[in-house]
Amino acid sequence: MSDRIRVLQLTGITVGGSAEHLLQLATLLPPDRFETTIALSGGGPLDAEIRATGLPVLDYAPSHGEGHFKQATPDGPVELLRQFLRIRADIRRHRYDVVHTHTSVAGAMGRVAAWSAGTPVRLHMLHAYAGHAGVPQPKRSLYRLVERALGLSTTHYVAGSRFIRDVGLRHRMFRPEDVTVIHYSSRMAVGDAGAADRARLRDELGLPADARLIALVGRIEDQKGADLLVRAVPAVVAQVPQAHVLVVGEGTRRAEAEALAGELGVSGHVHFTGWRHDLADVMRAVDVLALPSRWEAFGIVNLEAMAAATPVVGFAVEGIPEVVVHGETGLLSPAGAVDDLARDLVRVLTDPALAADLGAAGRRRFLGTFTPERMVEAHVRLYEELLAAERPRRRLRSLLARRRPG
Repeated sequence: MSDRIRVLQLTGITVGGSAEHLLQLATLLPPDRFETTIALSGGGPLDAEIRATGLPVLDYAPSHGEGHFKQATPDGPVELLRQFLRIRADIRRHRYDVVHTHTSVAGAMGRVAAWSAGTPVRLHMLHAYAGHAGVPQPKRSLYRLVERALGLSTTHYVAGSRFIRDVGLRHRMFRPEDVTVIHYSSRMAVGDAGAADRARLRDELGLPADARLIALVGRIEDQKGADLLVRAVPAVVAQVPQAHVLVVGEGTRRAEAEALAGELGVSGHVHFTGWRHDLADVMRAVDVLALPSRWEAFGIVNLEAMAAATPVVGFAVEGIPEVVVHGETGLLSPAGAVDDLARDLVRVLTDPALAADLGAAGRRRFLGTFTPERMVEAHVRLYEELLAAERPRRRLRSLLARRRPG
């Protein structure tokens, strides 16, 4: 029998930073010490990459179908029950040592299933909260109560930022000793783009060779603020006529954002590319990453820009200042300040020295604080510490059970 630690990494639909993080963590856990399996809800943009890792993959929502992208329409209670039963059956069959859950719904089902199956360590990654500030009351308070209840089936929490930890502590979702902050990293390899890389992307999009490119990368949802960036475009183009915006992603607000660009007369300067799997090439070929999020606990896309030495311009919301240092690695303005966002984009596009300094500082910060090695080593230590703490308790429970009168 293998003496490796058996770990299940369980998530929902494979979209966004949570899926990027899971993919990186699962593939970098040392295979001589860990036997890693991934469970997911099929139909996300990273499904193919996850399956290509060669790791065992459980699709617990196969009814979604090949190529289906179920991002914003929630599953009904009957379908969720089916998914829960599949997850629980898999956990019981494989007897994992650690079940590490990601995202809200998958996190709830996975932790309860692992607890009911007697999994020693049930770990939940706090990427964000279902009851975040953007959710109206009373739903927000209800979600927070649910998370407190789920704490009964949770051995420990991992927070991807100090901000997300502090929110949970402030709302008494867990105790300080029950959470560990492990900052995210990025799968993006550090590297620079040459003239050929810049020309290739512009040629593909049919843009002039001197086009100045602003990229927004992520889900096109209210959170990510694509509409706010589109509103900034007229002011940017007025001062930088060769400026173009690439919106790389998909989501339920795409049609509205496209319509808004038309209403503002900037459709020729805003390009919706859908999901792309050459993000490294895109990030190195653009001039600036825009991050106009309304709320954001961390933003792994910031790290992707930093690895490419691409400056970041966005709003100083929630955990963003923990990653992007204003005036050093990027420029941040108050939440929703569209005029300030436009001003900062123009500054970076028209001042090559500033852009180069911000990008270089971002890369230094990435290499000093957010490398994959640091992130994985921290998880390895945490897994081993939690298992070591659990073994005496399990032995005691086993001993007491044997002494119980039959």
